[in-house]
Amino acid sequence: MTVKNQQIEKFINAVDKAQTIALFSHINPDGDTCGSALALYRALKTYGKQPYVFCDGVFNDKLHYLDGLEEYNKYDFSPCDLAIAVDCSDNGRLGMYESAYYSCRYRLFVDHHITRGKRGDFNIVETDASATAEVVFDLIKALDERKKCMDDIVAKLLYCALVTDSGGFSFSSVTEKTLSVAAELIKYDFKANEIFDNFMKKIDYKVFNLKNRVLSNAKMYDDGVIAGIFFRKSDFDATGTTDADTEGIINNILNIIGVKIAFSITETGNGMQYKVSFRTVDGVNADEIAAIFGGGGHKNAAGCRVSGFFEDVKDKILKACRDCL
Repeated sequence: MTVKNQQIEKFINAVDKAQTIALFSHINPDGDTCGSALALYRALKTYGKQPYVFCDGVFNDKLHYLDGLEEYNKYDFSPCDLAIAVDCSDNGRLGMYESAYYSCRYRLFVDHHITRGKRGDFNIVETDASATAEVVFDLIKALDERKKCMDDIVAKLLYCALVTDSGGFSFSSVTEKTLSVAAELIKYDFKANEIFDNFMKKIDYKVFNLKNRVLSNAKMYDDGVIAGIFFRKSDFDATGTTDADTEGIINNILNIIGVKIAFSITETGNGMQYKVSFRTVDGVNADEIAAIFGGGGHKNAAGCRVSGFFEDVKDKILKACRDCL
């Protein structure tokens, strides 16, 4: 996967015509959406533009490792010449910034998800990429060829994004391109092992307690083919955590031998609103399951939002998983 020359030219042309550029990360932000957006933010600023970054979400403790995170939502939004949605998959993932995105003069989606619904005036979407950071790397590299804007911090941010969305280079989405990008980035001055430790190994004690509490109540269905975990408001209250602290915990039940579909249901603060995540082994399409509820993602990792009473939501999710097998 390499971004096509025609797309690169279109991107460069859009950037050159713009002075103000708004970058948007998705709701429930993760390392890929933030690392990629902040890398673009820094590169565009060096390139001579005035970028801003926005996100409708709470940043978990791990994300505070990222250089420039304090730039998010630093200024009140006003329509910009160019809007770039980073890793957002569709307009719904923009949250409260959806109307802000569409108020900008020209709009672009940069992503690696299977996308549905309304997006931008043009889109750079590479579904074979393990992370949006792979796509953003190509875009920044093209900018860098015109004016030096790839530096140690930009490279570090992109490496953080790659590590988080590839599961530390362990997911099936990792390709030769993923590792070649990582090899290019690691030439810059940052500590790759420190990034891996922060995002893949270190855990806050309160999140450790949440993880233990939830995994101890994991449920197995259909002779262990389907596994589910549940994050309720009472779990967050008891451990002093929020739904921003749930990232990655679902992978623990997918790792159980025999499990083909893992799902998590997270109670959000809106009452009878639930964030649902799916993880699957090769041969089972998580995106197809999430699409039933208007969501989406990748073949082995996807998500959606579902409303209703908890037990009803759980029954619907289980039925969708069973129908997919």
